[in-house]
Amino acid sequence: MRETPFGQVRAVGFDLDDTLCVYMPAAVQARRAMMERYLAPQTGLLIETLDQHYKRAFHSVLEELHTERWYPLYLREGRATRTETFRRLLQRLNLDADGLAERISEEYAALREQMLHLHEETLEVLHALRGRYPLFVITNGPAYEQRRELQVLGLEGLFDIIVIEGEVGVGKPHAPIFEGVQRELGLPSEQILFVGNSWAHDVQGALNMGWHAAWVNREGEPHPDPASGVPDLRDLRPLLEWL
Repeated sequence: MRETPFGQVRAVGFDLDDTLCVYMPAAVQARRAMMERYLAPQTGLLIETLDQHYKRAFHSVLEELHTERWYPLYLREGRATRTETFRRLLQRLNLDADGLAERISEEYAALREQMLHLHEETLEVLHALRGRYPLFVITNGPAYEQRRELQVLGLEGLFDIIVIEGEVGVGKPHAPIFEGVQRELGLPSEQILFVGNSWAHDVQGALNMGWHAAWVNREGEPHPDPASGVPDLRDLRPLLEWL
């Protein structure tokens, strides 16, 4: 057990999407490719305009995500809510959604997966820490997609504990998903560090548990709470200096 800026840490955990791998840029690029292929020719609208319509459709589904209608489906896999988002997008554009929403949804998901890739330092950091600390991942999202991501990216074998919202039925920042990991680790809160890019889900969720946290801030956004003492990382490499 080694002294770090966080005190004495005995286990290290990570978020997955946009912490260990490049997810959101891949998702944006993939959906825009679908717009260029299917929607721009039919509507004559610019991709930027189509993307604004997509965001409105996405947020309308997001507002309903935790309802009895959608959340059980979402926990298993993302297909239902993903397809519903494209269906609402097509409706906004006055296009016939029959069959097209399903086709776009499936092609989008396949292209997004092809575009997924790890941040350049991810494997270097995980391999350096593995063996010295128990490593774990806590990720929000559907069971099928998140488990598939870990497999495609070659990360499954690097973690001692993998916890996925879709598999346990609750996501970050809610305490139960963190509590389950802590029970499995058998460690007090002050000996656990969690690293993630979402202040609200990852950092705040960990701090609420009494864990240490590090914020992955690759875009250089303003720190939400400088007085918290949570370090602001442009990439994962500083962890190797501290752990």
